Amino acid sequence: MRPSLLALLLAACHGGPRSHPADPPADARAPIVLTYLGVAGWQLDAGPTTILVDPFYSRPADLDGPLAPDPAAIAARAPARADLIVVGHSHVDHVLDAPAVANATGALLVGSDSTARLARASGVPADRVLAIRGGEDIARDGWSVRVVPSLHSKLDDDSLGGEIAADPKLPMRFGDYAEGGTFAYLVEVAGHQVLFLGTANFIEPELTGLRPDVAVIATGLRERVDDYTCRLMTALGRPPRVYANHFDDWRGPPVDAPLDEDLQAFVAEVKRCAPDTQVVVPRHFAPMQVP
Repeated sequence: MRPSLLALLLAACHGGPRSHPADPPADARAPIVLTYLGVAGWQLDAGPTTILVDPFYSRPADLDGPLAPDPAAIAARAPARADLIVVGHSHVDHVLDAPAVANATGALLVGSDSTARLARASGVPADRVLAIRGGEDIARDGWSVRVVPSLHSKLDDDSLGGEIAADPKLPMRFGDYAEGGTFAYLVEVAGHQVLFLGTANFIEPELTGLRPDVAVIATGLRERVDDYTCRLMTALGRPPRVYANHFDDWRGPPVDAPLDEDLQAFVAEVKRCAPDTQVVVPRHFAPMQVP
């Protein structure tokens, strides 16, 4: 693997017009809990509902050989059950653990055709795998998800674009985990709308008019997208809460360090464009209640 591509990943990591969800009344909301799992991973708990986004617990340090989920890491951190797992794209730091977590928790696994191929090859039952193209609205008892077409952050090298093979042979190597298309997700649960943007790029018309009360926003490589932070804040109506996402080193164990210059800059960018927005840089595995 070329060193330049690894460095970039360390830093980063459709139809016509549709109506957008309206702002839910504040008095209709019940508290939810968000937990940062590291990399682009999140757990959202709302009463009996548990939704996982890009769960990635294994964090393999050696990327040169075949890659497989770490059962001990998953057992230590994954919830006992989950309703839904959504995967933003099928690079290794987003999708490696998702099929194993789906098997362990009984969750429905949602992602691109590439993600679906990997899930089926990993033994996830076909009726718990949903392949998406973007624009879908998925609803179950107590929650719904809108699939928002999106873009991957801007890498110098496109060698990890494309699709995962139609019949993947496991275990796969780093370069086999092709992007497979990129999606953001708007989760509606307990009267909240939570937007998860797992890599630092977006399609502005797809986001314009959405009004999440929580926006989880990837920060790595955002400097390659013109006016990334302020354009996002404007498109989303300056959401009340913003959580930084995908800012840590995905190869090693999670470390909560003081805010580096890039995260400090991100906080300042949000506050400059949306002065009333609360900006949170989360700590790993620390539950955060959203009223």
